[in-house]
Amino acid sequence: MGWTSITEKEIEDVKSDKKTAKRVEKYMISENAIYFEGRYLPISQIRSISIHDSTYNPNCCCGRGIPVKKLKIEYGAEKPLLLMLEKEINAKKMADMIESARKGDEG
Repeated sequence: MGWTSITEKEIEDVKSDKKTAKRVEKYMISENAIYFEGRYLPISQIRSISIHDSTYNPNCCCGRGIPVKKLKIEYGAEKPLLLMLEKEINAKKMADMIESARKGDEG
């Protein structure tokens, strides 16, 4: 599968980097990028991360939805990247992994 960056910035060896990534629900996080749906966001581009409560309505049904968490990632684009996670513990884990990689990227 060919991975494409959602920004103009790309990482050097996507294939090798992805092999080091760890899975959190349907997403993969490495020291250099977040992988999702055949695309990736370089960690170096991330400006801020926040976790928000949300609701998922499968099949656009009306009525009661499933409570989920959304990870809002600001990276300089007009719209932030929103990643949906089922469990709060996984949202916190993913945010911590990204923050840890960001700190490693700064040093």
